[in-house]
Amino acid sequence: MNQQEIKQEIEKLIQRAETDIELVFSLRLQSILDELNKMYAKFVKSDETSYTDLNKYNRLSKELDKIAKEITEDYKDIVKKIVETNENIYVENYLKMAYLFEVFTSTEMGFAPPSKELIQTTLTNAIKYLTLPSILEKHRNEIVRRLNIEISQSLISGEGYWKMAKRIENAVNFSKKKARAVARTEGGRSLSLSDEQVFEQASKHATVTKVWMSALDNDVRSAHRKLDGDKADRDGYFHYDGLKAKGPHQWHVAKMDINCRCIVIYLVNGMLPEVSRGRDYRDANYQQKLADRIDKYMEQGLTYAKALKKAQKEVKPPNVVVPFQTYGEWEKKFVA
Repeated sequence: MNQQEIKQEIEKLIQRAETDIELVFSLRLQSILDELNKMYAKFVKSDETSYTDLNKYNRLSKELDKIAKEITEDYKDIVKKIVETNENIYVENYLKMAYLFEVFTSTEMGFAPPSKELIQTTLTNAIKYLTLPSILEKHRNEIVRRLNIEISQSLISGEGYWKMAKRIENAVNFSKKKARAVARTEGGRSLSLSDEQVFEQASKHATVTKVWMSALDNDVRSAHRKLDGDKADRDGYFHYDGLKAKGPHQWHVAKMDINCRCIVIYLVNGMLPEVSRGRDYRDANYQQKLADRIDKYMEQGLTYAKALKKAQKEVKPPNVVVPFQTYGEWEKKFVA
């Protein structure tokens, strides 16, 4: 197990949350279109009279109110899904990183499963001026307002059902994209805050250094590309253009935090921690060769992530026959 593998597991949790959100919006879009289609079939005499036909007896107003109430329930569900995902991310990352550090160093570092109260307090206090419900409440109001406008304008213009359906689809997809961005941003923030708690505890027992790692692809924002491979200062802060943060999603500036996919990689006592049965990842010669190879590939223009991945394929630690503790075995010590 290594840090990249842990982060890949966390990425799956974030992607699962995004998929769940897509499903919520897809079902709501289908429901809206089905209801409006029924109204069209039952009450609309022609496209030119559609607004008048549907406005009679407040039919349209009632339908828009119904849509608004259903969307409110959707957003409550989305908030719940994101909160649950964030808590799972925090715990899974915290325990697996703790295992990695303790087993790699053969040192008891005093880690314990974080309480639900601690997790909730940490994640809530992370956003100084905005809370997850307030962010999504704003998004909920935006989509309700936009749907009201799009449906009404389409009817007044006499565009017909299919053109109106396209307007609705565009509005719903726009809101879906924004909700997914919230899920990814908050999931990344939970990961980063969990990492920070691990860093603070492990630093009591070892020398731990943070290294900024950008995503593997070329979609990384320029600021984060410049941070790639940078080490934090002695107080644990990264610096960019007058700003400072202890990790990704902790700048408290939208252009630096939203949709960020960067992570922090840790050096423990100057070494990249990794554990597996039959391999000595603490071998000084192996760690030096690995570091030299990473530096070489970064000088050639590779990102830190790509350089590390390539170096790990080429440089192998020596075999060793020593007792090994799996994550499952390590985790049992917390079971009463």
